[in-house]
Amino acid sequence: MRDPNTAATPPPDAAHHSQKGAPSDTTDDRSDEERKRDAELAERLSRLIEDANSRVVPLCKMIRKHIENMEAKKEEDRNESELVEQVRPLLQQAEKILNETQGMIKGADPDNRLSDRAKRHAQTHRATPEEQRLAEALKVLLEEVGGTIEWARDKLDSFPKAKRDLGPLLDALGQPLTQIVGGVGMLLAGVLNLLGNLLSGLGLDSLLKGIVAATGLDKIYSGLGLGKWLNSK
Repeated sequence: MRDPNTAATPPPDAAHHSQKGAPSDTTDDRSDEERKRDAELAERLSRLIEDANSRVVPLCKMIRKHIENMEAKKEEDRNESELVEQVRPLLQQAEKILNETQGMIKGADPDNRLSDRAKRHAQTHRATPEEQRLAEALKVLLEEVGGTIEWARDKLDSFPKAKRDLGPLLDALGQPLTQIVGGVGMLLAGVLNLLGNLLSGLGLDSLLKGIVAATGLDKIYSGLGLGKWLNSK
């Protein structure tokens, strides 16, 4: 008979459970091979987007410069046709670069095998250096291209003729940008959480939220429990 003054010894399973504690939401249940493939994919996508940034960011700066120069002129000296001729080829070139990049990102996962697996593992691991690099590259792309599109739309309100000609080109430039971010989100879902945090510090997270909603990722992310920042103010 057990002495009532002696504390009961917990069974081995209970002791093990108390040491283990609640399961961590950052437990990585991927195999070594899956981790390696995810890292390689993130690196490949980073290189694609960094290359696009190196070519498209200078174009965005030139677009801004042309509009600023025209804005600085006296109203009677402004030539909107000249502004259109300056900015149109830059927008078209930027759109071409982003369309090429979007095609290469789509080609990174032709059978959707990676995206299906990425969705399963989206919430199961801490961000890797490769994913952080990819999020940073996307931040630059959204900040420069998405930011320039929004900025130019606002500035062109003062130039109705130029806006009529350039507005559709700004819309066209936004389409591959949306597809690039959405495509990465389908391949490596956790990267958009990182990206959302980076952009919120710049006041640009509304751009990303719009893209996520436009591509239907908001529904997928909510189902994965990743939609917290989507609903943040």
